[in-house]
Amino acid sequence: MRQWAIYVAALAAVPVTAQAPATTSAVAPDPAAALSEMVAADRALAVAAEGTLLPDAIGAMLAADAIMPARGDKPFLRSRDEIIAYLRSNPAASGARIGWFPVRGGISADGQNGFTAGYVIVTQPDGATQPGKYLAYWGRTPDGWRALAYKRAPRPEGAVGKDFRALGMPKADGWQSEGGADALASLLAAERAFAAKAQVIGVGPAFAEYGHADAINMGAGASFTEGGAAIAAGFDPEAQPGQAIDWGPDFAIVAASGDLGISFGRIVPKRRPPALAADALLPASPFFTIWHRDTPAGPWRYIAE
Repeated sequence: MRQWAIYVAALAAVPVTAQAPATTSAVAPDPAAALSEMVAADRALAVAAEGTLLPDAIGAMLAADAIMPARGDKPFLRSRDEIIAYLRSNPAASGARIGWFPVRGGISADGQNGFTAGYVIVTQPDGATQPGKYLAYWGRTPDGWRALAYKRAPRPEGAVGKDFRALGMPKADGWQSEGGADALASLLAAERAFAAKAQVIGVGPAFAEYGHADAINMGAGASFTEGGAAIAAGFDPEAQPGQAIDWGPDFAIVAASGDLGISFGRIVPKRRPPALAADALLPASPFFTIWHRDTPAGPWRYIAE
C-alpha cells in the first residue's frame, strides 16, 4: 500500500499555480545520448558524495531552486539552501552518510529535463544502515545537470538489481521545436482528471488506468513497483470508491518540448481522524508525480512517482 507521511495543511487553501520550465525549446538530435549524460552526472555526484555528510551530499546534486517534500508546517521546501538546512536539523540525517545508484530513468525530447530513480544506503555514525529509494527530476543548469526535485523514502531489506533501464524514451522527430502552450495546462488537467477518476472507480483502478506502460512507483517492497497493474495492486481495496483520499496539483514544471513534466500537490484523507479536533485542518501529505506523453496529441500518463 502507498505510504504517506502526515503534514498539517489544507489542499483547498493553496491555489494552483504554474512554474515556468527552465529549458530551451530545441529538440535534441539524440535523446539517448542526453539520457546517458544525465545518468552519468547522477553517478558522478554519487561518487563525489563518498565520505561526505548526507546534507552536503544531497545538496551538491540540487539546483538552486530545487523542491523537496518535507515533514512539518511547510509541505514543500523550495530551495537548495532550505533543503540543506532542513536535513542538517534532522538528527537522523545530519551526521549520516549516503550512497546511491540509479536504475531507471527517462529524458525529454529536447534533452533538457529528465528523471532518475534508484536505491540509496544511509549509514549512521554508529555504522547502522538503512536502505532506501530515491526519485529525482533533473534539468540542465549553468552548473550542469542538477535535480529540480528530489525525494527519498526508506525501503525494507532485500536484493535489488543494479542494471539501468530507460523508460518512456521519446522519438525526437515526433516533436516540433515547441512543445505547445498547452503543455503545462494539459499536464495539470491530467493530474486533476486522474484524481477525479479515483473518486469514481477507486484509487487502485485509477492508478492502473493513468499509468504509462513504463510506469514505476516507489511502492512498499525492496524494489520499485513496475507497471500499472502491479502499482494498482499495491493499494488496499476501498469499501466504496472515492471515500479514502483526494488530491490535486498545486504547481508543475514541464520541459519546453512538452513531453515530460512533474506535478506537485497534496493528498488529503476524506475521513476526519477520530482524534483530530473538530476545528483542525485535515492532515495532508505532499507528493510529486513525473508525467510523460508519447506524442504531442497523446494523453499524459504518470511514469514515475
